[in-house]
Amino acid sequence: MILAAFWPVVHAQFINYDDQDYVTENGAVQQGLTWASLKWAFATTCSSNWHPLTWVSHMLDVSVFGHGPNGPHCVNLGLHAANTVLLFLFLRRVTGTTWRSALVAALFGLHPLHVESVAWVAERKDVLSGFFFMLTLMAYSNYSESRFSGVKSKAQGECVSNPLSFLRGRGDWKSPGFLSYVMAIFFFAMGLMSKPMLVTLPFVLLLLDYWPLGRAKALDAEAFRLAFEKLPFFLLSAASCVVTSSAQKTAMPSTAILPFLERVENALVCYARYLAKAFWPRGLALPYLHPGRWPAEDVALAVVLVLGLCAVAWWARRRLPFLFTGWFWFVGILVPAIGLVQVGIQAMADRYTYLPLIGLFVLVAWVGEVIVTRFRVPWQLTASVSLGILGLCGVLSRAQAGYWRDSETLFKHSAAVTEGNYVALANAAGSLFERGHLEEAMTLYNRALDINPNYPDAVNSIGVILAAKGNPEAIEWFRRALVLDPAHPEALVNMGNALSKREDYVGAARYYQEAVHVRPDNYRARNNLGNALLKLGRIDEAILAYRASLRAKSDDPMIYANLAGTLAARGRFEEAIPNYQMALKFQGTNEWNLHYGLGLALAVKGRWDEAIAQYQETLRLSPLDPEAEYNLGYALQVQKRWKESAIHLNRALELRPEFPLAHYNLGCVLSEQGSKEQAIVQLRQALREKPDYSEAKQKLASLQSGN
Repeated sequence: MILAAFWPVVHAQFINYDDQDYVTENGAVQQGLTWASLKWAFATTCSSNWHPLTWVSHMLDVSVFGHGPNGPHCVNLGLHAANTVLLFLFLRRVTGTTWRSALVAALFGLHPLHVESVAWVAERKDVLSGFFFMLTLMAYSNYSESRFSGVKSKAQGECVSNPLSFLRGRGDWKSPGFLSYVMAIFFFAMGLMSKPMLVTLPFVLLLLDYWPLGRAKALDAEAFRLAFEKLPFFLLSAASCVVTSSAQKTAMPSTAILPFLERVENALVCYARYLAKAFWPRGLALPYLHPGRWPAEDVALAVVLVLGLCAVAWWARRRLPFLFTGWFWFVGILVPAIGLVQVGIQAMADRYTYLPLIGLFVLVAWVGEVIVTRFRVPWQLTASVSLGILGLCGVLSRAQAGYWRDSETLFKHSAAVTEGNYVALANAAGSLFERGHLEEAMTLYNRALDINPNYPDAVNSIGVILAAKGNPEAIEWFRRALVLDPAHPEALVNMGNALSKREDYVGAARYYQEAVHVRPDNYRARNNLGNALLKLGRIDEAILAYRASLRAKSDDPMIYANLAGTLAARGRFEEAIPNYQMALKFQGTNEWNLHYGLGLALAVKGRWDEAIAQYQETLRLSPLDPEAEYNLGYALQVQKRWKESAIHLNRALELRPEFPLAHYNLGCVLSEQGSKEQAIVQLRQALREKPDYSEAKQKLASLQSGN
């Protein structure tokens, strides 16, 4: 059912919203899984997060599937299917029920709110962290059923220990229960390294202790022991919070921009909106923009709904413990993403519900069972309603998955189902621009600016369109974007590009350097900085800039070519050769100028056979190149292959009759072949074109004297 509902995502493209930062334009990811990229994954806070395992998974995608989108989408779908199966196995184990557990798992697997987590490659962190979340629950259930847990539950007899007893010199380290406990901690750590939203998992474990594990019937003396048991989990959560806060500090608006009271209001309203979308999943979009301030009536309704449900869950905790666990599972897991700590411009997101909705599904399944039993509803009707709900979820998910086939489709849909969504309009425009539909893109960008005149991305993008049309007003739009956001990385690069076209390389270099300061992994900025420095004659600095660019993106043939050409200009041919070869490796063999440059470098190093092969490839791709004909003729001349050399030197002269070097070398070749008169003619022609050509004078004098 999951494969049928989500299959459209397999054929979806990358989208122009975070996929660039995570995959398509991330140099470390694009080089696949290497030792260098692995070190980068554990050291970086790129995209305002520390989630090394997510980075590693993207690198593995590239190594296994290449650079296309199909492989990553299949991995996301596979992880989601695995998570669904694991959820079913976990619930069946801890509750002893099959059909209710299956209903919860099926709702989790098919719900339309989960399309975003599965269809979006950049949201690999959702399904990957979910996988480790499920493994943590499985390991914890193993542990909780063991005598080692130290707490008596309905599934066991008297207990003899607890997992932290080794701190007091006691405990059986080889016990299966202890090993399960350690595995739970390990899987939890792996989950945090996939997405830090799992920081609330220790609280989920405490909820599970209450129901369904039955390890704590009330908040009694066992509560402290159970909480102490979770100490390693809480320590890992605390460490993750510290790292995440440091990584996301640049993406967090200050309390002056978004006061704490407004964040609380937004959190309550979003809880209510998530509930509504869980039961009526229509109008799903990316993103849902933060309104700044919600209407008072919306806030009041949300307060009544959310606090009322909390009160009901607390009141019914003894008679209906699953209500308590299910509701506070939903509320608790959402806390890190509910907006109290605001990151980015969104008020809420479908992807944030990936794990929290499990609590609601548990609540629905078990409350439904109570209703069915109380009113003696026939099982046929119960099964029909359940299958109907699942079928509807599958149909809605398949329709929603269809919107993710490309950026234009997704963001036009998002703009249509939300109000004032200037981000969606701008991203749809970006997709149109990439496909060359400049006028339609300009229309959507202007619509975005009508909604939010201070949106720097749209302002910068209009400048890009004007620059593509050759309109000099583009530079003013880049300036305006930088006034709105002085650290806008794309606007800084675009401003540098505009100044480079005006041959203001000093100004261009300044903007490129600022772009690099804002985003050290911006390989385009570093490459363009190298170009500007080269124009300024600062060759050694240009070489350093190109090398730094390659550290950020090691598969870009243009950067290798720029570095190779600069090294050759500096006379460092031994270093230039491997860079030319790398440029050809990634570019393919269809760039004649790369073959030509490599041929020159090989010739300087005396590697004539290899140089000849490169010149021949150059002429295959560019048959009318007199320089390549000449250099090939000269290389053959060095090898004393006179007849072949003469052919190519003559071709060079056919393409460029006034070519003194070709005349001179052809004269030398003819003299070696015994054609003295013809050689003299060529040497005299060389001197007519270049009267101060000393080598030609000496050779001519030698022939005329008979030597």
